[in-house]
Amino acid sequence: MTLVSPSGSVSCCLMSKLTRRIAQALPVIFLTLLAVQASPASSVTQAEVDAACASSKGAYELLLDARAERNAAQVRAAEIISEREETAYLELRLVDQIQDRQDTTNDVRRRVVERAVDIYMSGGSELAELIFGVDSVDQLLAGQEFLEAVTSSDLASADLLSVVRAEMEVMRSDLTVKRQQLLDLEAEQLVLTTTLENSAQVARDTYQSLEGDCQALFAKRQSELAAARAREAARRGGGAGGLSAEATPGFVCPMDPWANSFSNDWGNPRSGGRTHKGTDIFAPRNQAVYAVADGTVSLGNGGLGGITIWLTADYGVAFYYAHLEGFANVSSGQRVSKGQLIGYNGNSGNARGTPPHIHFQIRPGGRSGTDVNPYPTLSRSC
Repeated sequence: MTLVSPSGSVSCCLMSKLTRRIAQALPVIFLTLLAVQASPASSVTQAEVDAACASSKGAYELLLDARAERNAAQVRAAEIISEREETAYLELRLVDQIQDRQDTTNDVRRRVVERAVDIYMSGGSELAELIFGVDSVDQLLAGQEFLEAVTSSDLASADLLSVVRAEMEVMRSDLTVKRQQLLDLEAEQLVLTTTLENSAQVARDTYQSLEGDCQALFAKRQSELAAARAREAARRGGGAGGLSAEATPGFVCPMDPWANSFSNDWGNPRSGGRTHKGTDIFAPRNQAVYAVADGTVSLGNGGLGGITIWLTADYGVAFYYAHLEGFANVSSGQRVSKGQLIGYNGNSGNARGTPPHIHFQIRPGGRSGTDVNPYPTLSRSC
């Protein structure tokens, strides 16, 4: 383009000034565009939510307190499930070890008694007073003088009996401690169950009572925070990073978002060195459970999972629901639609005694595939 002065001549000076101004403005324009991309206009700040909820201050503060209480209880409940599994596993190991020592003790006792009988029958009158001066075999075997007399030619038996008895005493003491720990964990779980149910109910009710823009902005803010958590979890990569949104098109939350709570408990310790291969979603007992996609269901009942559902989506990903309280009106092989009621939240299987929750798994390659972390997928929808 040619810039012309009123007299018709080209204004070189004006052209030079415009060129300099454009060159100076370009960096500012570029940075402004970057800022717009980095901070979408649609995002909601916490300050905006607080301002919108000023007219619902009482309900808003109650909602925040209820959610904080619920989330803290849920995190502790997830921790207790790990602690309980590990403690129960150690308890069973101690029981097996004590039985093994008991078998060894019985074998040594048998050999010692047989040795005593041989000595006595061979004229060993020095054992008579020891044998007839006690009321039981156990009392006899506990006597050091008897053991020394009988095992003078088999000191290994006496030493082994002494060592095994000492080990059993320590193991029985440890077993008592483990059993008390399990009782304490079960008692805490009962309290957490009540806390989770009450706080979830309060959170749901108070959310419904929010006025004006408060409810919409609060929901949008929570959705954005959840999406940020999903992105953060996905950055871990591999199985821990879960699946992209494109891999689970149209995914819906398996339970009412306002009734449930969950955390990124993928990889939490489990008994025998195992790790958690899913996400535990806590909600009140009998809370409705929905199909997360269109697909086909397969029902199960028994084993660690208790009452279970496998849902194989039409796009090939398999979803596993465990510890249900019961099924809705569905049967194995039936096709279901996304959002359809398929079951009810509970704690069946090895979750008995824990706060009601669904153990939720995702396998991209179908039921025979490898598990990936469900947390990013759940965070985007719940």
